[in-house]
Amino acid sequence: MNVELGKLSSVDLNLLVSLHAILEERSVTAAADRVGLSQPAMSHALRRIRKLLGDEILIRRGAVNVLTPKAQDMLAPLREVLYRASVLIGGRTFDPHSSHRTLALAMSSSVAYIIGQSVSLLMEREAPTMSLKIITTNDVTDAVFTEQGADVLFLAEGYETSHPRERVFDDEWVVMGGHRDLLESDVITCLQDWPHVGLQSERTTRPYEILRHRGVEVSMQVHVTDYLVLPQFVAGVRRLALHRRRVAERMARTLPVYVRDFPFPVLGLGVDIVHNPWQYDDIFRHWVSDLIQRAMAMNLANT
Repeated sequence: MNVELGKLSSVDLNLLVSLHAILEERSVTAAADRVGLSQPAMSHALRRIRKLLGDEILIRRGAVNVLTPKAQDMLAPLREVLYRASVLIGGRTFDPHSSHRTLALAMSSSVAYIIGQSVSLLMEREAPTMSLKIITTNDVTDAVFTEQGADVLFLAEGYETSHPRERVFDDEWVVMGGHRDLLESDVITCLQDWPHVGLQSERTTRPYEILRHRGVEVSMQVHVTDYLVLPQFVAGVRRLALHRRRVAERMARTLPVYVRDFPFPVLGLGVDIVHNPWQYDDIFRHWVSDLIQRAMAMNLANT
């Protein structure tokens, strides 16, 4: 806020709580429900905030509300200010057994398929009053934290980040086919002769780049926009797809799909977690890391 320290006495600091709710909810009504105000009272607070900051904060764009650039820039530091204030006045430390906090995890649909059930089971046991929000996304920018409010981003090892990262599990590319002939045939011959199901994307995925460089020509017959549905269009037919081993082998338990190693060296598909760099509650952060690591251990124990 563009307010000199000497002028803070003239500012209603309760507006910070209202502003935080508006920035995160992107809705006056939802923000009002969150902090226990009426909708007219929150609308009045927004008018005061706009006047104080000289900015619209929340604007309508088509069918949705969006934050102004200034509002987006304020969200992260505002979270820190409110957290520090809570600690200063002796607020309760995070306890998963009694907290009503929401844990927001951002990940691809394939990673959600791998780890989602284990996370859900652990939270039911250890954090029964908490909420869980899964943000299925392929966005790996800071917007996941600043705009979508993720506490943790699951990031594949091939993507870079300027923030610290922690390995959760290793994975690799495999060839998935819908006919058992894949198990008995030369895999490179199958890659050339069988039609493929692939991701609709402007960028060629790494294993297909390697196949091209190795002189293996493929024919793409089906395109999808989500990796998790690839096996559905391979199962039971003479088609191939390239996928994560952990997804492919789990799918093979219930679908007529068969798995072979990818025939050439390729960078792995390990997944790391990146914590929201503007999340300042160390107790919460450590609990989330431990929860995810134990969820993955449960997953491995059941494979």
